Amino acid sequence: MADVSKPRAVFTIGAGIQLSPNATRLLQHWGVFEEVLRHADRPEAGAFRSYRGDVVSQSLPLADPNLVGKAPYIVIHRADLLRALLSGTEKLGIEIKLGSEVTEVDFNKPSLRLSTGETYEADLILGADGERSRCRAGLLGRGDPPFSPGDVVYRISVPTKDITEDHLAYDLKRRSTVNVWMGPSGHVVSYLIQHDMLNVVLVYAEGASGKAMYGPQRADIEEFRSKISDWDPVLQELISVKGSVCTKWTLFQIHELMKWRHESGRFVLIGDAAHAMLPCLAQGAAQAFEDAGVLGGIFEQAVERDQIPDALRVFEEVRRPRASDVRHRTLDQKAMFALADGPDQEERDAKLRGGTDYELFKWLWEYDAAERGREAWKRASMGTQ
Repeated sequence: MADVSKPRAVFTIGAGIQLSPNATRLLQHWGVFEEVLRHADRPEAGAFRSYRGDVVSQSLPLADPNLVGKAPYIVIHRADLLRALLSGTEKLGIEIKLGSEVTEVDFNKPSLRLSTGETYEADLILGADGERSRCRAGLLGRGDPPFSPGDVVYRISVPTKDITEDHLAYDLKRRSTVNVWMGPSGHVVSYLIQHDMLNVVLVYAEGASGKAMYGPQRADIEEFRSKISDWDPVLQELISVKGSVCTKWTLFQIHELMKWRHESGRFVLIGDAAHAMLPCLAQGAAQAFEDAGVLGGIFEQAVERDQIPDALRVFEEVRRPRASDVRHRTLDQKAMFALADGPDQEERDAKLRGGTDYELFKWLWEYDAAERGREAWKRASMGTQ
């Protein structure tokens, strides 16, 4: 088994990532969770604040087993997560081949050609090449570039050693909380990563003007500051801590796909290539994990080569509706986070003060992807799918 990937390195990408129980449950199942947990932080709560700084709700208990079960909610640096996953693949004898841009896919063989001229054949190809997927364009027979309605991200990482007791932001480093500030046109999230760094992220509706930025690029921190100039003084102080580096990028989505697999039954899209979505429910990575979990659950039982087409059919029947639902709920969450002052915002705050919507999070987090895959294949094998 081999994994071919365009990047030449994997450990310099991004910063913080939130992993909810539907993802960490799979890390446990795959035997890599303990290694992940060595580098992760486990927030105790989620707090929603108005952009002015008022705490609207602190009622999301991220460490409550009644909500998260036996799989915890964690936050981690992406590089640390990738290292743990890489260690797990090495133990399984999986070859990771970096610097390998795929230029062509033969969906019928199936096989793929690299920019180096090398060709690989396989029983099954998983197209996991991200939101700008070449595999997706080939599967659809047309270009299908990602699109952006104009949402951008600004991110800084602030060393906690530089946030002293006289700082307004001192409480943010002292409490193990995921904080969300909700304001007109956007929201800010902050949480601890690598035990000594605050990850601070602004998602902002900037509009369709401006050049699209694929991936994090250096930005002037004054840009960040200008977007939240009338927001919580705690945030103002936090982004003014010396030594913080600001990056910026454009958020992209893809059009919802009516199919993920090729008619040959030997190829399927997964991850962002199939369902790239906005980060407003912290579900982008978790949905890719769920894809892998369902596939794994199916292929625990579908062990013959001639079963692959049916296995992919079952996979798509399980995963496509779920990913679509998560995508739409993410868009709802984005709109809810970015309400301007007024009746809708007041209604939102009143609902949050009355208690967090546990049903949404239980629906998201209780999903056991591996078990869903096993159950779906069992039903299909019995003719009751």
